Amino acid sequence: MKLTELSISAGEGCQKNDLEPGFSIAKSFFYTYNGFIQNGLENTDLAKSALKLTCQVKISRVSQEDHILKVLSPQVEEYNGILMNGSLSQTTRLTQKLYVCFAELFKFEYKRGCIGNIYAPKNISIECINIIRGILDLLQITIEKSESVYELQEDGIGGTCHTRYVIQEDKINNKTTISRTKDLNNCTVKVVKNIGMAYIQPCPTCAVNITNTRGTVAFNYKLKYMDTGALITHVDSQQVYAISPFNELGGTAIMDARQNLTLIETTSNQERMPGILLQNYGSLHYQFPQDLPQMALHLIKMNSTESSIVEMLEQLIQQNQLQLHPETPSKFLELIELSRAATHENLESLWKQFADRQQYRSWLLSAVGAAGTTDTFMFLKQRIHNEDLSFLESTVTLTLAFHLTKTNGLILKEAADLMTSPGVQKSLVLHNLAYLAYGSMINRHCLVSSPCPTEILQPLHDLANGAANTTHEEDMVLALKAIGNAGEAASINYIKKFLPEFSLAANALPGRVHIDAVLALRKIARKKAAEIQKILFQIFVNRSLAPKIRIVACVVFFETKPAFPLVTAFASVVQRESNLQVATFAYSHMKVLARGKIPQLDDLSTACRTAIMLLSPRLERMSFRYSRVIHIDGYYPDYRAGAIGRIYLMNNPNTLFPSVIAKIRGYSATSAMDIVEFAFQLEGLADIFKRQDMPFQEYSTYKKIKVLGKLLKGWKELPSEKPLVSTYLKLFSHEIAFALIDKELFEKAKKLVTQPAEKLITLFQKDITGRWTQPILAGELRHTVPTCIGFPLEFGLYTTSVLDVVAQVNGQISPPLTNDFRPDQLLKASIRISADVNSSLYTHMVAVMGINTPHFQTGLEFHAKFHANIPVKFDAKIDMKEEIFKFEITPVQQETELLAVRTKFYAVSRNVDEPNSAKMTPVPPEMIGFDILDQCFKSSENDVKKQQGLRLDITSRTFGYGLKEEFYHSPTKTSCPPSSYVKLSSLGYQTCLTMKQCSTVLLGETYLHKCFGECELKLAVKPGAARTKIQLEIQAGSKSDLRLIQLRHTEEEEDNESSSYVDQRAKRKHGKTKGKKEMAKAKKSGRTEQPTFLGHNKPSVLVAVLRTIQNDKKLTMFHLELHADLHSSRPIVQVFVSDLKESKRPNLCAGVSILDPQRAEGYLNWGQDCRDYKIAAKFEYGQYARYPAMQIKVEWLRIPPRVEAAASGLSTLVPGMAYMFGFSQMEQKNPSQQISVVVALTSPRSCAFVLKLHDVTIYDTNIWLPLPLPVGQHTEDLEMQPHVWDFISNVPPSVLENLKGHCSVSRGIFTTFNKVSFNYRMPESCYHVLAHDCSPELKFLVMAKKAKQSNDLKMVRINLVSLEVDMYSSSGLVKLRINGTETQAEDLPYYTSSSSEYILIKHEKNGLLLKAPETGIEKLFYDGHMLKIQVPFWMTGKTCGICGRYDAEYEQEYKMPSGSIATNAVSFAQSWILPDDSCARESAAIAGARTNRH
Repeated sequence: MKLTELSISAGEGCQKNDLEPGFSIAKSFFYTYNGFIQNGLENTDLAKSALKLTCQVKISRVSQEDHILKVLSPQVEEYNGILMNGSLSQTTRLTQKLYVCFAELFKFEYKRGCIGNIYAPKNISIECINIIRGILDLLQITIEKSESVYELQEDGIGGTCHTRYVIQEDKINNKTTISRTKDLNNCTVKVVKNIGMAYIQPCPTCAVNITNTRGTVAFNYKLKYMDTGALITHVDSQQVYAISPFNELGGTAIMDARQNLTLIETTSNQERMPGILLQNYGSLHYQFPQDLPQMALHLIKMNSTESSIVEMLEQLIQQNQLQLHPETPSKFLELIELSRAATHENLESLWKQFADRQQYRSWLLSAVGAAGTTDTFMFLKQRIHNEDLSFLESTVTLTLAFHLTKTNGLILKEAADLMTSPGVQKSLVLHNLAYLAYGSMINRHCLVSSPCPTEILQPLHDLANGAANTTHEEDMVLALKAIGNAGEAASINYIKKFLPEFSLAANALPGRVHIDAVLALRKIARKKAAEIQKILFQIFVNRSLAPKIRIVACVVFFETKPAFPLVTAFASVVQRESNLQVATFAYSHMKVLARGKIPQLDDLSTACRTAIMLLSPRLERMSFRYSRVIHIDGYYPDYRAGAIGRIYLMNNPNTLFPSVIAKIRGYSATSAMDIVEFAFQLEGLADIFKRQDMPFQEYSTYKKIKVLGKLLKGWKELPSEKPLVSTYLKLFSHEIAFALIDKELFEKAKKLVTQPAEKLITLFQKDITGRWTQPILAGELRHTVPTCIGFPLEFGLYTTSVLDVVAQVNGQISPPLTNDFRPDQLLKASIRISADVNSSLYTHMVAVMGINTPHFQTGLEFHAKFHANIPVKFDAKIDMKEEIFKFEITPVQQETELLAVRTKFYAVSRNVDEPNSAKMTPVPPEMIGFDILDQCFKSSENDVKKQQGLRLDITSRTFGYGLKEEFYHSPTKTSCPPSSYVKLSSLGYQTCLTMKQCSTVLLGETYLHKCFGECELKLAVKPGAARTKIQLEIQAGSKSDLRLIQLRHTEEEEDNESSSYVDQRAKRKHGKTKGKKEMAKAKKSGRTEQPTFLGHNKPSVLVAVLRTIQNDKKLTMFHLELHADLHSSRPIVQVFVSDLKESKRPNLCAGVSILDPQRAEGYLNWGQDCRDYKIAAKFEYGQYARYPAMQIKVEWLRIPPRVEAAASGLSTLVPGMAYMFGFSQMEQKNPSQQISVVVALTSPRSCAFVLKLHDVTIYDTNIWLPLPLPVGQHTEDLEMQPHVWDFISNVPPSVLENLKGHCSVSRGIFTTFNKVSFNYRMPESCYHVLAHDCSPELKFLVMAKKAKQSNDLKMVRINLVSLEVDMYSSSGLVKLRINGTETQAEDLPYYTSSSSEYILIKHEKNGLLLKAPETGIEKLFYDGHMLKIQVPFWMTGKTCGICGRYDAEYEQEYKMPSGSIATNAVSFAQSWILPDDSCARESAAIAGARTNRH
């Protein structure tokens, strides 16, 4: 035997050689054929499912290329179980089906070892043809001339895939052996069918071997040289598909398929060309049926679909009458399957039966909406067209139908017709949903049908054209969003009509339309990346566009994954960018991309790392006012999976509130998917929160500013803003809903909130009862590939959920509500609300790997069932007048399962003709059944003490935490691992958390084995008595002490119930007398005696009691008292918790006191009389290395040994964790029973951190904060606080003050709202506009002029509302003139307070202070030397003048009245002079002097 030299080549098709196989026309050739397919894990001793097909194959050549194939004596056998040491069992009915199928003859073309077209009678099923393809695939051989080892792309049943040949010749025995292997992951034409995966994006640049599913097939041929050529005497093949969900070595599920074709006999050829007309079924490539295949987790006979649906509906209604049945999700899946098989006539008939029966109707619509067939879509369209559905039903079914229906030309035509139907057009919500969903439907259709037909895009293009012609904003937005969902390149020119860079008419459109036009390019970029990058780059570099539009263009630009040169060019533009909002966002975005960990983005990350080196690091340290990206990502190389989460914060210069886009994107191997995206776009939102009823246009100030504005060269007011909140939601990159909340809608919502009379009257006069059940097909992902035998192998994931809510709510109020209801009436009423709500959720998820045909199924199934049950039954009473609140809850009345998770792994075999003989064998051996939950509830307190684990006691209450292990051994069944439970007994209830898992010793230690073993987790609650309730009672105010006395005497009476009747009666009488005397004494004195706790003797301000009621007997568990002294020099608040049932002394005491404006302290004591254990804490503001800092110091004098041991163990881990996070540390002896933390703000964007433990100090001097903090760095103000409460109150005002704009003028130094300072010598007697409102309201104007021979301001004039206020300096005093009239000092303060305005002028220090917050001036202070102006945050971006725009754009601060940027400060300031002749001459002289100096 000789192996010739290695030679590798690539090619297509077949080439002639002496080895070319063929069949003699004179003979017929009989082969035995065996096809065997098996599914299971790698372990050989676990359950598997298998199927075997045996038959004889007769091949006869009838012409040059045509061959006849007959299948004789077919037989099918199956196996399902553990250890295949027995024989397979024959499946008679399946064998009969194949016998009928193979009774016909088949013709195929065969030339030079290549299979051509395949022919068969017209009535043959496609499943049968595919089995023939599997047999013929064994005969496919491509012989390369003069080559013994070569590679090529070769046709086969699985597509055109990379194939490698090795040929070995045995010339002595006149035989040849050929080895052929195929890589099924490397195909130019891949035969595959995906369902539910349209939204998963493949990575075209990723390596093909980065995947968790691998497939390969190997063929071995034996050929014998005959006189007529080479004859195939034997072929065997083995195909393996392996899926490793977690990419683990050994954690793999395998499909192993094998074939064997052996020549057993040759006879003379009696076959002739068939006389019947045969149909051409195409090439060797596997063909999928046109109809949607059945789900791979059940087989349903479709003989009588309508009656089967009726039967299934009956089962669902009966099983869920009282509560949700555990098998409901599985039944709902079957109902969906039946609905897919139903015809339009079936569905119409069912609707006639159940349209008036709400429960049946609801289940039917849910299933039909999720079915996704042509007939179900037509049925739903008819219902909406006829307006047979409610608004909620129409919304749900329309969305499901558009997103889940399999698309084709007919469906798209009907969907376009549905969008314009009257039933949809009547509702704006349905209208918008339909267009959005139609765009998504186009996207799904065009993913598999390329090129995309132009006619299906026409409805969206017509909507866009119509909106552009009529300038209808809502239609523009809808058209762009729908086009964005479609994501087709044919729409680019229509989108450009709404982009200002590409259309002159677009310049006049609102910014919201521009943003939606940019976002509409996102999906198109997946197909036309280069073209979209060019468009986005042009938008970004256009500085005349609004910053937010350019920022959104930046977001979309980097989503297109631009190449290195383009990223560098982008960074170059950012380097020269003058708009800081745009520059900071672009820098921040590139910075987070540079730190990315996702392999699919490696090239982009590398480009960004280089590009940001070109940019200034100052952009990193910008304040919170600037736009930026918050990014978090994670990638796990072992599992080849990761995710990123991003929040895009886009600030507008004209608003304080940023617009937000938040998204989550997942990555797995070579695929990626946008999971969810949510956005808020805010415009003019601050205007909603300020007063809107002030008629500014009627005031004299408005008219005066209009006149003065004409004197300023080029001045124009800012365009009016339309306050709105727009939001959208995207799932899997498709926008499914959006909303626009404008000012009008906001006012309507306010009225609904402030006028709740109707809803309250309904609640308090009528019971609210109802039940809502909603089944959901949460996911159906199916990936199907052909096997070498001709059966389809499906990898599937099915998830269904059913949510059920049953509620009964009633209320009582005294006195009853009247029609003229006002909210303040509730403050004097007694309200009682009772509710009984039971919410249940069942979720069933099935992962499948196996053969799925209409006749049989065999494979592996992983079932995971999740159940959550939340019963809520409570009775609440609120008496606002008496300041008492009582809440009584009955969690459960019997043992109730709150949470359960169960998983099982099966090897399955099903036959549609034998539904009762389906086999489901657990893959791990079945374990012995035992009820660990029952053991948990039965275990006593003594049992818990004996368990291995932890036990924790709080005071004298029973609070057990136990871990128990149970071991079971059996000679025939698997030994089970430690099953554990955690038990908590409190408040009269026992709570058990149990965990049970099958042994992983047999399975292995991979995540696949751990997840797929039988597992169970339960959380259950059981009451200690038949009638158990938990009651919380709170008494506040002056009556809390009286309530405390009542509670104490009540507890004494309950304690004595177990004594004799005489003793009980005597003690009860004595207790009542004593109680009455003490209460009378308390009422007489006006106060009560308060027991002294820890030296604190103040009356309580709140009393709370938590008790358990069992069989109508009250058992007080915990009692809480709150005391406070808030008006002393050292305010203090104390809390005492005690158990009145036992010691009646406090068991837990806590307190907080404020020592001075910089210091506070607190303590926590517990134990008998709060004296056993103690922890103290101190809080302090101050300076640390001259930076503002806060220190927290915790000391413990006595703590329980167990807590001390746990804290000591934790402290040993802290240094190692700190090292991992990059902190520095040094060994240092610190106090042993103390921990201190110091945090110092070294800048708005960084802080220092110091942590001192017993023997180590951990620190970092430069920790960057995710966002800059809007607080000052100086602590002088803290030291000047007049009251200790400023310890708490000084932080919020410091933040709020930084949100306001501050402008000052002092001795020729001007500091703008954006904190830009410059020197400017003002001409004498010339009024300069310092600040005025540039919005259309023109609310205020502040002007000033300089005194002669001084840099001080001589006069400040403020115009607001109908007032003209002059503040001026005369003889060293500051005087006031209002509307031309002198105002004397004794007449101050001056104020106007009406329904429409508030203005205050008063003396402060050595000057005057003006406040007019509703007109835009928060504060204005003038003392003859200095002027300070403060405006509220809602004036952001709306001011003009020398004080600037208050928009954080300090690089564009010198903005003149015309809007252009001045070259220097002098030109800027002079542009805001109100001109007259004298001012013009003096200004020219100043400018000339400045020129001569330079």
